[in-house]
Amino acid sequence: MSRTRTRFYYLGILLSCLGLGTATAGALVGCKRKPETQPQKTPGAKVSTPAARAIYVTNNGSDSLSVIDRDGDAVTTVSVDFDPGREAPHHLALTKDGSELFVALAFPAEGTPKKKDPHAAHGGSEEHGQLARLSATTLAVLDTREVDENPGDVVLTHDGTRAIVTHFDMKRAMTVAAQGNASPSTMFARILVWDTKTFTKVAERPICVAPHGTAITADDSAAIVACYGSDELVVVDLTKPALPVARYPLGNAQGVPGVPRYGPYSVALIPGTQDVLVANLEAKDVRVFDLATRTFKNDRTVVLGAKAFMPAVKDRATAYVPMQAPDSLVRVDLTTNKIVAQVVPPPEDCRAPHAFAIDKDRVFVVCEGDHKGPGTVLEVDPLTLATKKRWLVGTYPDGLAFGGH
Repeated sequence: MSRTRTRFYYLGILLSCLGLGTATAGALVGCKRKPETQPQKTPGAKVSTPAARAIYVTNNGSDSLSVIDRDGDAVTTVSVDFDPGREAPHHLALTKDGSELFVALAFPAEGTPKKKDPHAAHGGSEEHGQLARLSATTLAVLDTREVDENPGDVVLTHDGTRAIVTHFDMKRAMTVAAQGNASPSTMFARILVWDTKTFTKVAERPICVAPHGTAITADDSAAIVACYGSDELVVVDLTKPALPVARYPLGNAQGVPGVPRYGPYSVALIPGTQDVLVANLEAKDVRVFDLATRTFKNDRTVVLGAKAFMPAVKDRATAYVPMQAPDSLVRVDLTTNKIVAQVVPPPEDCRAPHAFAIDKDRVFVVCEGDHKGPGTVLEVDPLTLATKKRWLVGTYPDGLAFGGH
């Protein structure tokens, strides 16, 4: 999608919400649903797959989660539907003891049919999202807490005590842009920090425009966040209640806030180094940021020619990147900064690859599908990326997490 098309796509989301040619702050508030005052719950169902073999998958197009047996064929899909047709679970994280999952519920914009594509307007919802706490054994929703509009990523600190939620709120950015002459900081969406035991919010701060993918440093001292709408990487200090931030632009040709040129979507730490891999939708590349020097290593940028979504990094030499427009799976050598394997999977195997994940020496990728029928999860060969096994899951899957760790 070009920058012009991206701008008008998000503007269209905004105007459809407001029913106006221009936006006002009052109209923006009027477009939201009434916040939830009571925690929500669902009954869940029996999941027979042992945790040691489970992969948990969010299906935001069918308001469900799937559990697949990575050593077998079983797939169990359980509804998280408590607000008719509107949950859109988007990304998830498993607690350290493997007993619970934290899942972001995005609540897509009004008028987006559930069965067709409730998550087509990712980043354009006018409704508050929720952070849900689920049982890993039944996928029952045990409790919920309200978050901001358009929750983006949800990750846990390595010690398991904190859940971090970002908000991919492009509608906020477009609303402010339509008003004109506003400070870019008024476009900023928040990062929220939750205590996983008490399920209480312990810190919050607006950090940038449309923050999405997040990685936590090994010592849990900082969150590194990809800020799609402002073409920057933000490092958030998690050791202080005020969450101090430092911002680092991806390059010298940043777009205006809300209309990115680079469009950083996700980040992944490179093991054994102080480096962070940044995947970009609009620049169609991956870049390396050095945490030690707080600079981008421009000589390590790998041009991909397609939108890079959510990579997984195996070691300091190997990254797997899912790409769309056009679709393909690539393996990148991070020492030579070159693509060393690339596969265009058949649509029946994988359409719209969204996120890679690595379990020891096994490599998996979740594929959105056509947003109408089932999506897929593939296990692929670590070297050739050829499909080894395929599982059908729910509609529009986009996140996966491994049990048994």
